[in-house]
Amino acid sequence: MNYIASKISENILSGIFFALAVTCALFYTGNNPWLFTSSYIFIIFSLALVLKQRFHHSLPIHINSIVISSILLLCWFAISIFPSQVKYLTLYNFFWVGSLLIIFFIFVFSNYKDKIWLFTWPAILLLVTIWAIYGLVQYYYLHVPTNASFLNRNSLAALINLALLPASGYFLLNEQQRPWKIINNKILTITLIILFLSIFIITSRGASLSLALGFIILILLLRKHSDKTQLKTLFVIIGIAFLLSLLSQYFIQNVPQGFTERMMSLKDTSTAGNARFIIWESLIPLFKEMPWYGVGLGSLWLFWPPHRSAADTSAGFFAHNDYMQMTLEAGYPGIFLLLALLLAILTSFIRTLKLPSENNKLTLLQRTELVSLFAALTTFAAHSFFTYNFYILPLLLIAGIFLGRFNQLVSDTTSSIKTLPALKIYFKPITYTISLLGIILILCIYFISISLSSYYNNQAKVLMKKGEYQASDTLFLKSQKLAPLMDNPFFSHADLLRRGADRLRIKKPEQAQLLLKLAHTNLDKALKLNPLRPQSHHIRGLIYLHDQPEKAKTAFNQALKLDPRFLFSRIKLAEVLYREKQLRAAIEVLYYGVNYNYPINNAMLKYMKFFAKLSREAGVESYALHLEANIKKFMSQNSKKTQFNPQ
Repeated sequence: MNYIASKISENILSGIFFALAVTCALFYTGNNPWLFTSSYIFIIFSLALVLKQRFHHSLPIHINSIVISSILLLCWFAISIFPSQVKYLTLYNFFWVGSLLIIFFIFVFSNYKDKIWLFTWPAILLLVTIWAIYGLVQYYYLHVPTNASFLNRNSLAALINLALLPASGYFLLNEQQRPWKIINNKILTITLIILFLSIFIITSRGASLSLALGFIILILLLRKHSDKTQLKTLFVIIGIAFLLSLLSQYFIQNVPQGFTERMMSLKDTSTAGNARFIIWESLIPLFKEMPWYGVGLGSLWLFWPPHRSAADTSAGFFAHNDYMQMTLEAGYPGIFLLLALLLAILTSFIRTLKLPSENNKLTLLQRTELVSLFAALTTFAAHSFFTYNFYILPLLLIAGIFLGRFNQLVSDTTSSIKTLPALKIYFKPITYTISLLGIILILCIYFISISLSSYYNNQAKVLMKKGEYQASDTLFLKSQKLAPLMDNPFFSHADLLRRGADRLRIKKPEQAQLLLKLAHTNLDKALKLNPLRPQSHHIRGLIYLHDQPEKAKTAFNQALKLDPRFLFSRIKLAEVLYREKQLRAAIEVLYYGVNYNYPINNAMLKYMKFFAKLSREAGVESYALHLEANIKKFMSQNSKKTQFNPQ
């Protein structure tokens, strides 16, 4: 690290680490932990540089309401890990949801804030522009949803909004007033057209309305300070982007609904927000059941299924309102501290703008940055009422650096600055170096272990399905050792042991019983680590299926109690009842799940075929024909179906 830093200045190195962290995060959708790990390793390197600086140099810092509320919020996130029912999940999401605050503090405690910002902002603008172009290619050429690398177009719109407002603010300045010569008027004009055009074709109503709010703040507060020609040109750019999006509806076939039509749908708010209203209404019972300290960061999707409406078509992970989700997951202290942080940002902004001219040390460039960053953060916060920005890693990283720069600008106007002494007066160099390396090593080992465990677990499942049980067993054991707090490797390993026992049940019954006993032990561990996972109960039900049907039914019912949409247990429970000649009871089990929305996969098709069969046996031919017609429709509409193990 020291050798590299001697070749490249630390401020540039910090900027490079941040840009690489954001780049990895842009591809992370929650499925590939290696991307999350890669992103966080670069964050850890940035943290190491700051800690290195803190040893050799003192730091002038303003301990204001933004810093205090951020410290308290991050501390509460850490404290909330301990009472969580699923600790590994809350710990992981401490780093995920808390990344905004972690990046903020890395910036706050850096000695090279200005230089880091000078390198970081162009990198952010470049990355966001590339992702906007990615979205344009999807829209105009591929004719697929404009998501770029995200799962939801709202996330891409939120990303663009974060860059669009500061870019617009800088555009209102003359070229000579900007610190980056490469970001001249021509480059910035093309960039703004791309970004505005992307927003118009994404047609996210929440993102568009929040952008309008941020843009109003930007124009109202900078109109007297901006170059009038640049201001007029900015409106021309918006007009050009809007016309391009509008004309594309007429000249390009198969493009989705246009911006105007989407925004006009807001006239009927009950229809426009119906999907979210369904989600929010189903969350109300959880507020009555949750403890005051919340259910744990990232854990909503485990507690929510029993309350989810059958009409809810979302994936079931997010409330699509970050403030509701933060209240449920981090409890009342969490939402109170988050709102305190937002209030601190607002009051600091107003106080800085109201300073008398003789006390206001901000230059025109800094004032533009301050207003632009406040507008961007306001847009981010406002949009979060309708989506899950606080759970999208790249948005959090960029918002964190924006908040750090914003805090620096409001701090520059105050005289109440304290100096944090260099840590070398408290620690010996060797002690500090060992401690620093230890912190880096522990954090890196944690993230790498999680990723390796997930990798081994997934590979073990693949081998299990191929029938390579010995190799699968070895990988499951490795996965458990690497992440002993995660339940997935334990219940998956139990499923492997169950399958092995089924093979030995007749020829080697004693060995089969030993495997089943070990499977139960693994399931006990899995349920202790995560008592809300239906898979653990389902696998236990499969173990009891052969000779203890009553216990099997109890286990399947328990899985369905945790998640009524868990089709695997619904099918197996109905099969047990059907074999026991309880046709009516089996049909009732299948009927209770028929109104839920399911992804089109093998399990769903098996469920509908089985339901059609039982309906025909019960003499309800019309309903059987109805189900079979739906099967044909699903098969024709989805030639490529997600493969699921019907077990």
